[in-house]
Amino acid sequence: MMVPKELDAWLQAQADAFPGKCAYLVADTLSDAPLHARMEEVVFPSASLIKTPILLAALEQVRQGLLALDDMLEVPQQAILPDTAVFEEGPCRCTLQELLFWMIVNSDNTATNVILDILGFDAVNEYSALVLGLKHTLCQRKMLDFEAAGQGFDNITCAADQRRLYCLLRDNCILNPNLRRTAISILCRQRSQSSALRYIADELLFAHKTGGLDGVAHDCGLFLSSTPPLFLGVFTWEGPSPDGDSGQKRFIGRLSKAIFDTYKEVRV
Repeated sequence: MMVPKELDAWLQAQADAFPGKCAYLVADTLSDAPLHARMEEVVFPSASLIKTPILLAALEQVRQGLLALDDMLEVPQQAILPDTAVFEEGPCRCTLQELLFWMIVNSDNTATNVILDILGFDAVNEYSALVLGLKHTLCQRKMLDFEAAGQGFDNITCAADQRRLYCLLRDNCILNPNLRRTAISILCRQRSQSSALRYIADELLFAHKTGGLDGVAHDCGLFLSSTPPLFLGVFTWEGPSPDGDSGQKRFIGRLSKAIFDTYKEVRV
C-alpha cells in the first residue's frame, strides 16, 4: 500500500505510459480540492457515462410531476437495438422505472433511446447545464447512432463534471429524498464490475456508471461506504482496446485498486 504522495507519482507514471489518453480524479464530498487529478477539465467521448445525467434529468421530470415512475411506456419494434440484453422481438410496454433501471444497471441502449425520445436532448442538456452546473457535458445523439457520430454529434463529458453530478446527488442538492434514493439505489446495482471493481475484493457500496466504445473505457462513482464518500473516476480514450476487450478495463482496475487500497484504512 502506498501513501498519498507515492500514489500521486505512481498514478502519473501509469497514465503517462498508457497508450492513449487517460484522465483521473479522486476526491471527497467535503473538499473542493481533489486528492489526485489529471486532465480533469479535458473533454472526452462519454460513451455510457452520459446515461447518468439522463437518469437524473428523467427523475427531475418525475419530481416536477411531468412524468411518473409507474408510467407505462411503449418500446416500439423499430427502437429495439441488436445489442439489447433486455428486450425481445416485438413491441412491448414497461414502466419508466424499469427503463431507467435497465439503462443504468444493464447499460441497455434500447432503454436509453426510448427515454431520450421521451425527454428530448434539450431537456437533458438544459438540466445538465442549468441545474447540475456541468460545463462540458452534452448529449447530442442516441446510443449506437454512428451516422450522427460520424457527422460530429458525439456525447461528451469530463472528469470534473462527473465528480460534480455525483457529489450533488450525495450532498442532497438535487431532486428530493425519495428520488435521490432511487437514483443511488440504481447506480449501486450496476452489473458491470469489470473495471474499477475488477481487483477489489472488499464488500462495499459503489454508486457508479461505466462506459465503453472502441478505444474508450471509463468507470466513475462514489464509494458510499467510506466516510466521507470517496469519488473515484478513471477515464481512458483513444486507447488500443476495441469495445468488449478487457485491456483498458484492466488498466482502470489496477489504478482503482491502488487508489482504494491507499485510502481504505482511514476511510472505510
